[in-house]
Amino acid sequence: MRFVERGSKLLSVLGHPLWMPVVGCLFYFYAIPNYLDQQIITAKLVAVVILTIFLPIVFLFIAKNLRLIKNYTLSDVRERRFFIMFFILLVLILLNNILDVYNYRTLFYFFSGILFSGIISLLFSMFRVKISLHALGISGLVCFIIGLSLSFQEPMIFSISLFIIFLGLVSSSRLYERAHTFPEVLIGIVAGVLPQMYFFSYWV
Repeated sequence: MRFVERGSKLLSVLGHPLWMPVVGCLFYFYAIPNYLDQQIITAKLVAVVILTIFLPIVFLFIAKNLRLIKNYTLSDVRERRFFIMFFILLVLILLNNILDVYNYRTLFYFFSGILFSGIISLLFSMFRVKISLHALGISGLVCFIIGLSLSFQEPMIFSISLFIIFLGLVSSSRLYERAHTFPEVLIGIVAGVLPQMYFFSYWV
């Protein structure tokens, strides 16, 4: 049982939603043909890491010290509203200042999908429904990778299959840890997939 518990916690860490935007950028920059300078790629990746990983972690640390949240897992649905609103603000900054629609069309609409997913999760939190952000993040990433494969005609079956399996494992771990119910996980998957599919028509 100890092995299962440790494995479940490891999956929750590896499948954390904060990793997914960066992973999506890595797929865009390195899994498909592009003609961007390596320095530009590095600069964009650093900006995405700062805005979607570093600053949210700092926000959680400050919120915990100010006792605005009880724990870093945001188990209370009311506490996660502040984090989601802050993350939505960071994504808006990213879209307005880092990834313009003219030069980074694909990534612009990827993050637009993330923005809408964040808004959906915020709306659900207003009704005290704690949807799975883990499932939301991974399912949105899977949808984006499928879009990349279709748009650039790159065979990415292995990556897509791997992340679908990963989605199943992480979702199971969230259920095992009783962090979410099955409907919350299912809603999370839908909230991750639908916005990405909606923006397919703009770039795929």
